[in-house]
Amino acid sequence: MEVYNTRTSRKEELMTKVAGIVKAYVCGPTVYDYSHIGHARTYVNFDVLRRYLEATGYEVIHIQNFTDIEEKISDRARELGMSPKALSQGYITEYFKDMDALNVKRATRYPLASEYIPRIIEITGRLLESGQAYVAGEVIYFDVQSAGGFGELVKNLEDSLADKVTIKGTGKRNPFDFVLWRSAKEGEEGWESPWGTGRPGWHTECVAMSIDNLGTTLDVHWGGKDLIFPHHECEALIARALTGAQFVKYWMHNEFVLLKGEKMSKSTGRTVLIREVLKDHSPEALRVLILSKHYRQKVEYDERAISEAGERYRRLGEAARRAKVNGWERGMSGCVKEYANLFFGALDDDLETGQALAVMDRLSNEILAHDGHDGFEGASKLYDAVEGVLGIRLHRDEDQSMSTQ
Repeated sequence: MEVYNTRTSRKEELMTKVAGIVKAYVCGPTVYDYSHIGHARTYVNFDVLRRYLEATGYEVIHIQNFTDIEEKISDRARELGMSPKALSQGYITEYFKDMDALNVKRATRYPLASEYIPRIIEITGRLLESGQAYVAGEVIYFDVQSAGGFGELVKNLEDSLADKVTIKGTGKRNPFDFVLWRSAKEGEEGWESPWGTGRPGWHTECVAMSIDNLGTTLDVHWGGKDLIFPHHECEALIARALTGAQFVKYWMHNEFVLLKGEKMSKSTGRTVLIREVLKDHSPEALRVLILSKHYRQKVEYDERAISEAGERYRRLGEAARRAKVNGWERGMSGCVKEYANLFFGALDDDLETGQALAVMDRLSNEILAHDGHDGFEGASKLYDAVEGVLGIRLHRDEDQSMSTQ
């Protein structure tokens, strides 16, 4: 299997550090609100990668965090008169409801940023001791230049943007230095540290959680394209300064979901919540819509698109049922072998789910047009792969399976 590596900007054969085991870290949501379909895209796309790797014999150790320390969490909790912990735990519960509905497999572990404060403090102290971090007032910054500068995922960033970043009054040595730890503001949740009561920086959190759970080198680090900079670039810099080892072998990033041509984002208020979509459409329709494009292509969401995805799902399910009823489960005809080669070939080529679904559309059209005819032996097994690898449930109860309202 080849995957596109953001670090090298090319497709590469997936070769893990330990034979037969994939250590994967996926950046989880910041839990101050319900999950939207942009989140669904990230986790459904990674879910297919995981399912395919497991189907081909790999053990996948999948770590996905929850960011439960964030100003937005504190602000929302204060507005609602509840603790930040209670607020974030409530949204974590809702996240699992959404992902279970979308048939996203549970991760091996879900660490919380708040559980890793001692480890984050230790990391920050080590970077201060090595001279790759410094104290400026009530903030501890990572010294980007002393650690070798950016370059893991983005090139020439400092030269192109340095004049646009102001450092006056911040105490920063360089424009791109970022926060490892800072003092807690009045009313904010804080933790005791050698530098007083404070809070960690976002990038420090993920380094602590990924390294503690997966070791110094990860095979795959997945996230949305918007995380390439600053989050993943800063993660890589911290990890390299901390361990001296390669942090990630394959950086993988999915594209955005668009609404009327613009990126979906909680911070801008341009969102469609998963729970709202599922009031009127089946979770399978949403999953088909997400997988109808390659993960590195943008997906446009609107009522027409989700309705068309629902119709695609209906035809896939109908063809799968006919294949099963007609007994096309044993052996595999030459015709179906060709479809199977195309289907799995698409997935081997950087997880081309759009092409894989198109292959199954063509097979489904043939089966529905030639119901009762021979020549489709083994088709049922290929539809089993659609369920097992693409995670699209084709054999649900009749009162649930074909809802595309």
